[in-house]
Amino acid sequence: MTQSTKNRSNEVLANDTESIGADLSCDADYDAALLSMTFLSEYFDKAAEILADAVLNPAFDEKELSFEKQNVIAALSSRKDSIRNSAYDEFAKLFYHNTSYAMPILGAKETVSKINRKDLAEWHRYSYNASNILISIAGNIDKNIVKESLEKYFAPVINGKKFEKPVFNIKQSQLIRKEIKGKFNQAYIYTGFPAPAVSNKDFVSIKVANAILGGKMTSRLFVELRENLGLAYEVGAVYPPRKEKSYFAVYIGLDKRNIELALKKTDEILKDFCALKVDEEELKNTKTYIKGLYIMNRQTVSKQSYYYGWRKIVGQGCEYDNEYLKHIEKITAQNILDAANKVFLRHSVSVIVNPNA
Repeated sequence: MTQSTKNRSNEVLANDTESIGADLSCDADYDAALLSMTFLSEYFDKAAEILADAVLNPAFDEKELSFEKQNVIAALSSRKDSIRNSAYDEFAKLFYHNTSYAMPILGAKETVSKINRKDLAEWHRYSYNASNILISIAGNIDKNIVKESLEKYFAPVINGKKFEKPVFNIKQSQLIRKEIKGKFNQAYIYTGFPAPAVSNKDFVSIKVANAILGGKMTSRLFVELRENLGLAYEVGAVYPPRKEKSYFAVYIGLDKRNIELALKKTDEILKDFCALKVDEEELKNTKTYIKGLYIMNRQTVSKQSYYYGWRKIVGQGCEYDNEYLKHIEKITAQNILDAANKVFLRHSVSVIVNPNA
């Protein structure tokens, strides 16, 4: 959609964008796709016109489509060269089953290779309509100018239905462990538990728990598994914010000889975390760490605009992003303990990439 439109060739679109010193880009994640522009506020009207043209009138040129498909297929192939991606992709299939979260964001080679211009046009008509489009703006710009420009250039947007909410009936009723043979000399562990969506009251508590356990160089998993025991070269934890069901996962890169001991020690660390409250000093330091990352990640208007829009899409509301740190500050050691017991004592899904599998 950023290559050409029905009104602009690739060259014209690039020239028009560069003529106002703007940057036009696109991205996609599991819960949203976006087109974004960064530019000086004095060029707002022109930028709005260009963005509207890209959003509403993509050409889906056959040559450009072929080129992009090759790029996506190459990117999918390169995922297999990453041991962490190999572990995660298998984990997602086991954890999310047949839901949309089970697939890589880029899709699969088999389906990408078959996509044609008609497929894209139909998806665009279904997705980019008045019920689904959200425009998020950050910067020093007069609201009247914003309103006038958007109403002028986005007026042709078609009406349509909202996305049908996918069904995420994920019930982890038993322990799952799967070993896959890798082409790598080292091994990798990716083990995860069902965790709350962003709308859940325990979301912030688990975000803090994630930072304590594996989000930083002084986290419990990193210190114990790598620094103290020397079992791994890479250790961390991840809790992705998702509109639907999420997961908390521990990932460990290690020698194959250390697999069983690393799994045992990880289980012990998580059970200890569910048994004892976090001390106040560790909690205070973790909140400071989260605050620092949060502020640094919102230094640009493009990031601010992104987070305002994303919060709205996942149901938290754009104002939530400004309130997030207040929610973090309110979290107590008891909140974390209660939330941890709901997550870390459940059945896990573990994928182990093992050269000897």
